[in-house]
Amino acid sequence: MNKREVISSVAARSGVSPAACEKVINAFEDVFNEELENSTWKGSLFDKVYKLITFLGEKRNKK
Repeated sequence: MNKREVISSVAARSGVSPAACEKVINAFEDVFNEELENSTWKGSLFDKVYKLITFLGEKRNKK
């Protein structure tokens, strides 16, 4: 799935406009990249991705 497809899917599922979804996804990418750049531990990339996936999974399961 490419970025445009992700934006379309998120917009369809959330009822939020594709333009708004694109802004949020772009901001998320910026924040995530900054966190990775500021990380000092080599394994932190995997740790952060795991935490993100866990967080999103828990959020989804609460619905």
